[in-house]
Amino acid sequence: MKAKYAVVLVLAAVSSRLDAQKISYTPDIVLGHRSYTYMHNINYQLNDRLKINNLTLFDTEYKKDKDNIFFIRNTLSYSLTKSFNLNAAFGMKNPGAFFSVYAQYKIAGPSYSFSYSLGTTYQKGFSLEQSISLEYAPYLKENVQGYFSVLAIGNIDDSGYPRGLQFVRIGLKQDKMMYGIASNFDQFNNAKKTLENIGAFVKYNF
Repeated sequence: MKAKYAVVLVLAAVSSRLDAQKISYTPDIVLGHRSYTYMHNINYQLNDRLKINNLTLFDTEYKKDKDNIFFIRNTLSYSLTKSFNLNAAFGMKNPGAFFSVYAQYKIAGPSYSFSYSLGTTYQKGFSLEQSISLEYAPYLKENVQGYFSVLAIGNIDDSGYPRGLQFVRIGLKQDKMMYGIASNFDQFNNAKKTLENIGAFVKYNF
């Protein structure tokens, strides 16, 4: 558990030292009924076409450690066009190391963003992985926006549906801060094991 906090502190320190025009750091913290969750995205723009991304997630139960979830993925992304990227990634997640190759389509506007990814992941065998990310923040009044986001990831292989997750956020956005109600849903081994965590979240765009 100490290693988890060390990773968080190191990444936060690194993000504060790098060129703010090239890097973005977005932490997301959930205090739920089952566990607390820390998740972040760090993006570093190498040049006009190449970008590095680190996605880290730790989900820690309050009373037990048997259902703790971890996910660390480092991705190198190459932009073919403004909307299409090719990505290569490696990392660690329950139950071990993995690597992925996938294509991504994304669009964004002043109050929304959407991306869809499709590719393959290897972790004790190959699986087809798809993911959808949506954020929508309509203006409610001056300096206050609504906030709605969905992240859904699913893996399919010859055994069925080994892993999936759906994260939903509903709340408000003020400047760079978002807060409100969060729900995290995780499925393992063809949904034979499922975990839910519902509570409050705070998210910030540095």
